[in-house]
Amino acid sequence: MPGAWVVRVAFLLSAFAPGLALAQSLPKPGSSSNACSVQAADDDDVSRPVPAWKRFAWEEACVEISGEITGIYQKQKASVSRIPLLTTRQGAVTNASELSTFNPSLQIDTTRKTALGDMKTTFAVEYNKTTTDGNNGLTTLSEATVSWAGITGGYTDSQMNFWDGDFQFTATAPNRTVGLAGYEFKLGKNWTLTFAYETGLPTSQAPGNKFMTVHPDDPAGSVKLYYDADDVSFQLAGLIHEARINGTSPLLTFLGRPTEFSEIGWAATAGLTLPAKWGKDGNEFSMQATYAVNASPYLGTAADLSSLASVIPVQVTTEGWSAVGSYHHVWSDRWESNVMASYLALDVSTPNFHPAIRTRRYATNLVWKPVDDFKIGAEAGYVESEIDPGGPLGLLKGASGKGLTGYLFATWSF
Repeated sequence: MPGAWVVRVAFLLSAFAPGLALAQSLPKPGSSSNACSVQAADDDDVSRPVPAWKRFAWEEACVEISGEITGIYQKQKASVSRIPLLTTRQGAVTNASELSTFNPSLQIDTTRKTALGDMKTTFAVEYNKTTTDGNNGLTTLSEATVSWAGITGGYTDSQMNFWDGDFQFTATAPNRTVGLAGYEFKLGKNWTLTFAYETGLPTSQAPGNKFMTVHPDDPAGSVKLYYDADDVSFQLAGLIHEARINGTSPLLTFLGRPTEFSEIGWAATAGLTLPAKWGKDGNEFSMQATYAVNASPYLGTAADLSSLASVIPVQVTTEGWSAVGSYHHVWSDRWESNVMASYLALDVSTPNFHPAIRTRRYATNLVWKPVDDFKIGAEAGYVESEIDPGGPLGLLKGASGKGLTGYLFATWSF
């Protein structure tokens, strides 16, 4: 299938990217040490020396290693025991009242100067181990890409991704990772336009659930207009695909829906990040709004996606919209905080029933950085979920309710 070929090509590109980066001849004059020196000069804080093991020259390429180790403790109190509130870092939901997570990640970036511009590769993995996993954790490929002369291929973020808040409940929107092949056009100093071919690869969020009308072999075309300058970023993005329903659940017949059919699915999103003009540098507002038809995985936060997948048991057609906004405030060199709010409205369309879900999320945290590259913090999150089954028996599992979740966390970055 077309989507499967994109996946194969994308992973081959990412797998052989380091070798390509090291094999491509450099323009003269140039050297590996110059490549690392130029990259260091581009960093925000050139006054801090970088350890030799983190950034070094190897075979005429500049290699940079980074990562972080995070420990999280979560405790939940819900008004209804069946409402899925607690989301793990893997994207699974649980009704457990307490949860601890160990989450290290590692990323390796390479940059090589060529006659056609920088050739860059990224390879990132993360490991998640929670108290609900027993003795086994989960290792996930986060990114494996090569970018050169405007072309990007590999396993990376969907072009629909934008908002990314500094919260502990997988607070990204929508946080889809996909097989992607695309080309970026420069429209000026600060504007880019990217066309890409994505596959609906399942992400670490809500794996294996059938409600999502985006499947591993479904290709999707996407386009993104992006602006980035002076701490301001803006994005308009859209995606279209064929939503194929091919299920055997007896619920589909009960709902009046044929077990096999296809419809067009699409989504559009807009995102904006603005610096706040008061207080210390680093204060900013960020938001993203999305509308989706038969493309529900692109709505809401990653936590919303996990919750939705746990209450909708079969493949269905959907329509909805979501909005999320946050504010990041820097109090001092050692203290900062974040607040956010989000809303999601999703309607499920079947001939016999019309279920609906409405979700509101709020969160705030306070972070202390006693030393560079290490932070500890506390966070409180609140969610309200309204589930309308759309009929006497209905389609949706779970019940409406409210819940409060507290987090304690510590992160060391390197």
